[in-house]
Amino acid sequence: MQRNEIVISIPHAGTFIPPAIRSMIPLSDETLLHEPDLFTDRIYAVPEARVVLAEFSRVISDPNRAPDEIYTEGHMRAQGVVMLSQSHGLDTFENDPDLATMEEWVKRFHKPFHDKLHRQLNGASFLIDGHSMWSSGAPSSRSPGISRADIVLGNREYSACSAETTKFFRTYFEQCGYRVAVNNPFAGRYIIGSYANRFRIPGIQIEIKRSLYLDEQSLEAKEDTILTLHRQIDELLDAFCSWSNLHIVKHVTDLS
Repeated sequence: MQRNEIVISIPHAGTFIPPAIRSMIPLSDETLLHEPDLFTDRIYAVPEARVVLAEFSRVISDPNRAPDEIYTEGHMRAQGVVMLSQSHGLDTFENDPDLATMEEWVKRFHKPFHDKLHRQLNGASFLIDGHSMWSSGAPSSRSPGISRADIVLGNREYSACSAETTKFFRTYFEQCGYRVAVNNPFAGRYIIGSYANRFRIPGIQIEIKRSLYLDEQSLEAKEDTILTLHRQIDELLDAFCSWSNLHIVKHVTDLS
């Protein structure tokens, strides 16, 4: 495996909301900036990999949700492809957009991202889905108020990649000094669930705790840590390619 065979999806870094849609949202810019995975484009976008980046805000169309995953009632409103409420419970829109409008946003924002991701996966060997997470669960999450590890690896309960591959990633981050969890509380969602399969193109989701690299209140970046994380992701790709190539050689030898 070479670096240019690795696809890195960065679905939640974007903050752009078109003015016509922004006028429908009474919330402040600061409030809306608590939903994207800020600065993950700077962390995960490393040279030579096939990077697929969403520039629009997940608030209006979340690439890591199914295009028809729409919830209009209850706490799940914050979990759908259009975030009808924020993770801390505030309604997003003055008046909820109707179904036809949300479907139009999916075609306008969600579909082009996945069209590009699909193209980049042609001939690829591995998918990394790059995210960040709050240091503890938001009220709308499956683990409200629960503290999280520094790094959470998601492999869709070992269907997206093997235990051996997961162990490589876990060991790498542990050797960097991080506390690592697997599938808890994030096992991977629509991107890993749709594209990654250990028998075709394997993949893994990486969640980095935001408090490591930004102030969770002010959202101010910790520049030195962002640079460190970017370097560690860059070095991860080289280490993974070397490990993978040795693993493939050993596996072939074992079978012969």
